[in-house]
Amino acid sequence: MLKIIRNFFIFIFLASCLGLGAIAYFSYSYINTPADENAQALAVEIPEGSSLQQICQILADNNIINDTVKFKLYAQFKNAATHIQAGTFLLSPAWTPKTILSELTTGSGILYKLTIREGLPWWETARILEEQGYCKASDFKEVIHDKEFLLKKNIPFKNAEGYLYPSTYFLRKPKEMTKETAYTAVNRLIDTFYEKTKDLMDNAQYESIFHNPQKLNELLTLASIIEKETKLIEERPIVAGVYTNRLKKNMILQADPTVIYGLGENYRGQLLTKHLQDADNPYNTYQHAGLPPSPICSPSLSAIKAALEPQEHDYIFFVAKGIGASHVFSTNLQDHNKAVREYRNNLKRNQ
Repeated sequence: MLKIIRNFFIFIFLASCLGLGAIAYFSYSYINTPADENAQALAVEIPEGSSLQQICQILADNNIINDTVKFKLYAQFKNAATHIQAGTFLLSPAWTPKTILSELTTGSGILYKLTIREGLPWWETARILEEQGYCKASDFKEVIHDKEFLLKKNIPFKNAEGYLYPSTYFLRKPKEMTKETAYTAVNRLIDTFYEKTKDLMDNAQYESIFHNPQKLNELLTLASIIEKETKLIEERPIVAGVYTNRLKKNMILQADPTVIYGLGENYRGQLLTKHLQDADNPYNTYQHAGLPPSPICSPSLSAIKAALEPQEHDYIFFVAKGIGASHVFSTNLQDHNKAVREYRNNLKRNQ
């Protein structure tokens, strides 16, 4: 009888060891095995106040993990449930659950949302980056004018205006704003510009434009003017056609945004007659024929596309309606003057 009892306890002991060993093996295997070794990282937002179950579901919905139950048990075992932080994280299915949990709890992977609006000149972009803690505006200015840096980024101009792609980014914030953090920020904006614009044209067109500084400058400069002239995407090819027609006819462009850009950071929101008459401003398209020397902002894809494919028409004038964001386009000065009078009347009615 004693032998039977002894054998029973030995069996129970061995079974427990095997069970614990199996649990240990599968646990170790799970926390060190990624969901998808070939996947790319992506931004995942963990909202404030999310429960552990909700966090697991968010991760599963984004394919970061492939088993919510196991990840939840692992987080509970590590006593990490209350240490997972809210925020936007750059996470990858190619990471192990162990690495993912570490990113969520240490906060080292938290990304912050940065929005660069369309149509901003470089100094406003610099101000936004400084205000949000990414780099100093003075360092940003120095970087985008660094000749050696511009050469490395294949930018054949005096600065990176036109290449500072407007978009929403998710970035890590540096502990201290230094020259290096400025290079990091500018690099991200420029690399995104190249990534996005390549999809707008076939390889032959891309090569012919991006390897020809004059063509590239003309494209981005025209696109930047279009960007500033109308917010309506559907109007941009029409505006592109207007300026293309004026250039063909050797007419001065008379684009207010170019004059404003030439006034630089000192512009205070009111364009005066003296500004339009200032021939010393190289960006004054009331005084100088053709396109201005360089882009006046970093344009969006829709503006670049419009500059690439201007609409064919006979319009050579346009003016805002004074109601909404749309414009009236005209083929002759008489109709244009009539539209200008209507614009002024609409402004008076809405005062």
